[in-house]
Amino acid sequence: MVSRRKILSRSRDDLNMEAPPQEEEEDIWYQKDKLYKDHIQEVLNKWQSIDDEIWAKIIVLERNRRVAKAYARAPVLTVNGSDDGFDGFRIGLAGFDNPMRDSKTEEVKRHIGQGCKIKMDDSGNILIKRIAKSNVYVKNTEGENAVANEIIKTPGGALELDKPVKLFDMKKFQQNVARELKRAYPDRRKLEVQCISSVAFVKNESDILEQPCWVMLINVVAMDMLKSKIPPVKNDRSAVDIRNRPRIPVPDEDPYSVAG
Repeated sequence: MVSRRKILSRSRDDLNMEAPPQEEEEDIWYQKDKLYKDHIQEVLNKWQSIDDEIWAKIIVLERNRRVAKAYARAPVLTVNGSDDGFDGFRIGLAGFDNPMRDSKTEEVKRHIGQGCKIKMDDSGNILIKRIAKSNVYVKNTEGENAVANEIIKTPGGALELDKPVKLFDMKKFQQNVARELKRAYPDRRKLEVQCISSVAFVKNESDILEQPCWVMLINVVAMDMLKSKIPPVKNDRSAVDIRNRPRIPVPDEDPYSVAG
């Protein structure tokens, strides 16, 4: 059983399902940055209700549409092409409805097969092992990230069969946090995005919002550590520009005039 507190100081084996997503525009994203920002904010908004055994939030997407989400408690999580949906130990990617699903996505889902296994170790690393014949790809390997270097070195982030690797490298993330803290103005958003791992199945598209079938994992342990280093700002809007401040209406009469 993973415990965030134990990891940060040196399950029941199931997933807590959230309320099913509503079929509204809010479940569609057109910009990758906004997709990440919104999901990080969702975790922060519910932080007080996320108990110690939860180590990740998983979001299932088809292209730019979210089709399911849940919290992970299971020590080992299997993500495959079954129609199980969420059953406590497995995420069956063919078990969710999407009225906007296209034929290419249907085809990809049929080829996912056994997919991959994902777990968190006692150091906060997230390990992934491909067990399917079809390809599994790790995305978000460009720029500063917390993906293990051995994944970054592989073409397209493609995983080898039956070889466990670090989808999220906690030591690398801690080094990135320490480096950012040395800056005059640390960028918390840049570090938050590194808490997100993305895994695509069968097809590898250059634009992640065009991936027919993929999942995002938000490392709750890493976010917990980041919160202790750089507390989130409740209002992240930039300072108000005095030139854009509301203008005070001019009264019809001089307030200093004496009636009479």
